Order: sequence, then structure tokens, then C-alpha cells
Amino acid sequence: MSVESIRSDTTRSIARKKVCIVGFGAIGALYAFALEQSGKAEVTAVCRSNYETVKQHGLRIVSDKLGNHPAWHPHRVVRMVEEAADQDYSHIVCAVKCLPDVRSTSEILAPLLRKLSKSPETSIVLLQNGVGIEDDIYSAFAHLGLNNPVLSGCAWVDATAVDGGRTVAQHGTERLVIGYHRPASSTLFSEAASQVALDEFCDLLRSGGASVEPSDIDVARWRKVLWNASFSTVCTLTRARVCDVLAVSEARASLHDIMSEALLVARTCLPEDDFVKSVLHDKVAQDILENENPVSTFKPSMLVDLEAGRPMEVEAIVGGILKRAEEKGISTPRLSFVYASLKVIQAGLITSGAQSS
Repeated sequence: MSVESIRSDTTRSIARKKVCIVGFGAIGALYAFALEQSGKAEVTAVCRSNYETVKQHGLRIVSDKLGNHPAWHPHRVVRMVEEAADQDYSHIVCAVKCLPDVRSTSEILAPLLRKLSKSPETSIVLLQNGVGIEDDIYSAFAHLGLNNPVLSGCAWVDATAVDGGRTVAQHGTERLVIGYHRPASSTLFSEAASQVALDEFCDLLRSGGASVEPSDIDVARWRKVLWNASFSTVCTLTRARVCDVLAVSEARASLHDIMSEALLVARTCLPEDDFVKSVLHDKVAQDILENENPVSTFKPSMLVDLEAGRPMEVEAIVGGILKRAEEKGISTPRLSFVYASLKVIQAGLITSGAQSS
């Protein structure tokens, strides 16, 4: 290799953005792959249960959107967040499930958050379900005296880890709606810095082939939680696929009623502007029901977690709505019943997990 080639490679390497991905399940791995495919990013993958697999064999990517790749190895693979905290990053992406009743996101990211005082431009990117998931991060920021940009994204994608975690399969469409959050009270919040971080992260993903849609992320999260708070919870409580639930008229009515409660909370929490009204309009619940495939054999991730004996995203999806409802003095009897029922199941899952660990 010539000296010129070495210098060129070195320059390209230096120019690449360092991105840390915490949580290397299907979603984390898929978007980590897109980031590295851009040629503009180097990913440090924090893998826990699948560390040995990723380290030794890499991942097979089978994606309708990003193509097929037999053995992709991230730039760097570590087992613990503490190991990843040996350097600064442009973006720290959290793709683990939001399970505050097991372990909070800020606690998981703590070794990385403690270093942010030296890199105020580093963004935190939450690729998790639910509403109000940013509250935990802002609480940690207040304690640590931080003011970094906080982004989050809603992934509309069918991605699954199969073959013992050695393959990430993605079928159909892929879309990541992403935006930045604004803290409830901070005189130091920088809209400009948040926009810069968002633009840069979106550019990296787009360059890697992902479909990215910058948007008002608070509105996007409420739109997605309408589906998750209804379909995910009813499918989980009944241990049924989407098509099984849709086939029963009483179940369809319950889905509509649950979404209507969540919609009322959303509209009370969000500003009354034209964008909110266009996304969360009066007939949105009915539109969701009518647009859902009546023969879909899809199982929501909440049900998949239950069947695998893993804790579910009860707090992030339903608890987040109820917290906002309580703050606004809104009665949510259906969601409260769903929440209480899921909490009983969740308690058993957490206890079983603690006993087996």
C-alpha cells in the first residue's frame, strides 16, 4: 500500500463520526449497520447477551431495505457500557427496551453520561417505545449539570433477530421518525445545537440507506403509542395475534376505546396547532383500525417478550400515558385496567428473572 493510500485511509478514518450503540438487538443492529454503511461513522457496539456471537462471527444482515450481507462486523464490539466509556462520541444511541421497573435508561447509560461534561455536543438518541421516555434522561442531566441534545426515534419496521441472534432479518418497509426533545424547564436548552445533532444523525443514516423522517418527535411518539397502548396490550393480555383480535367485534371496539383515551391525553399534553390536529385528528383511531391488515399474523413485541419470559415495556407504553393523564387530571379507566392487569403479569416476569439470575 502506498503512503498516499495510507494517508487517505487515515484521513477518512479520522473524519468518521464515532457512534456508540447500547443494545444490539434487531433494531440497534439494523441502524448500526446503516450508520457504518454510510462510510461516515464508526460504531462501538455494546453487546450483552450476544457479545460472543457478534465478536466471533459478526451478524448476517437480511434486509429488504439495506440488502443482504453474510457477515458484518461492527468497528468495535464490547460487552459492558463501562468499556465503551473510554472515548468520546458524536452520538450515543440507546436501543435497549425501556424498562424503568427493571433498570432505568439513565442507570444503564451512567458510565457514558458521566463523561458528557467534556463533550457537550454529544447527543443521546433513544430508539425506544413509549412516551415520556426522555424524562429519565433529563433528570440525570439535571443531577450531572448537563445540557446535551436529546433525540429520539420511532422505528416503524419489522426487524427480528433469528438464528440464535446471528441473523437480523428485516422485511417490508422501514421508516424511522426522529426528532429532538425540549426539556420542560431549562434556560440553557439550545435549539440550534439540537438541530445540528439531528441533521448530522439523519445524514449518517440516510447515507447508509435507511429511511429517515425528521419530525416533531413528541407528536410522533403519541401517534405510535396509540397503536402500542391498544394493539400491543390487548394482544398480550389475550395471547393473540393481531388478526385474532381484529376478528372479534368486541375486541375491535375495545381497541378503539383504548386509543380514544390515549388520544385525549395526547391532545391535552400537546400544543393545539395545525400539525397536531392533522396527525391526531378525531378519526385517527378509526383510521388505524381500518388500515390494519385483518389477516396479519403479527405478534407485538410486548407479547413476544411475554412468551419468552422477558419483562415487558409496560411502564414506557402504558405507564407513560397514565403519568401524563394524572398530571392533567384526566380519567383513563380502560387504560388503568390494562395497566393494572399487565403489572400483575410483569411482577411475575421480574420475579422469575431475578430468581433465575
